[in-house]
Amino acid sequence: MCSEKVAAFHESWAAMYLEMFLANQRLSLDLLRSFWLGAGGTRVWSASPIAECQRYALGVMASGMTPIRRRAVANAKRLRRVK
Repeated sequence: MCSEKVAAFHESWAAMYLEMFLANQRLSLDLLRSFWLGAGGTRVWSASPIAECQRYALGVMASGMTPIRRRAVANAKRLRRVK
């Protein structure tokens, strides 16, 4: 049981790291796009920057919880079976 929790923890951190990496790339691209296109007076951000950051943070949290939930559901199904 302990090894399952450790494996889920590592999967969770890996998923959160990947999602954070992708979110940082998207935010950097938005920032660069605002420098390139913002001088013309056009709006670059699809929403407010704070809303974008919140959306990315929720995505990171959701990707971190997915492996833990998947393992917990599989464990509950396994323990529910009648022997």
